[in-house]
Amino acid sequence: MNITRGRTADTLTRDELRALAAPYAGVTLDIGAGDGAWAYRYGGAHPDRFVIALDPVRENMREWSAKAAKKPDKGGLPNALFVVASVESPPEELRGVADEVFVTLPWGSLMRGLILGDGGMLAAIASFAKGGASIRIVLNTRIFDDPVPIDVRDLPEVTPEYVVTTLVPLFEEHGIRVENSRWMDADEVAAIGTRWAKRLSHRAPPRSVLIEARVRSIEDDSGAES
Repeated sequence: MNITRGRTADTLTRDELRALAAPYAGVTLDIGAGDGAWAYRYGGAHPDRFVIALDPVRENMREWSAKAAKKPDKGGLPNALFVVASVESPPEELRGVADEVFVTLPWGSLMRGLILGDGGMLAAIASFAKGGASIRIVLNTRIFDDPVPIDVRDLPEVTPEYVVTTLVPLFEEHGIRVENSRWMDADEVAAIGTRWAKRLSHRAPPRSVLIEARVRSIEDDSGAES
């Protein structure tokens, strides 16, 4: 598995990853992490958790991965890891590692896959998670404002109702049980803390949809069979 620490590229085995995460209470995975700033801040605010930022563009994460690699007294975070990979080609080392998954304001193929409930995308996301893991997805619907970008003109508009009628059964097929979907208000969007979220929060209404879900556990499946 490819990782980055500023300008330094490295690899990590599954056993090495497990050893790094072992001292912590749980593992958080930020999919489509962008520059990695959110993952860095989340790791700083939750020192009991091991936080993994996942993004396919190494250069995007250079600044924040470099900060995390410093000594703790210089702002370094031993509980933050920056993985260079895409959801379309999920690293085997991340299979079943996370008990908390975030996908926040995705763009490109990740956004498209989630909005359409693409089976391969959902299967990959579910594969990262342990049974019972929480999944929190925030989808930005401002992409549908005029002028609509050419590459999203064929996508259905996302609303909480769309999530219930279309995405819930598709997520369920891949072991992801949607527990809640709703609009987010401006303060909630701003609190995400990314540059994109702050820009959106100044627009009224911010029009972002929150999806809260959970990966089915063995106990869930046993209960369904009984």
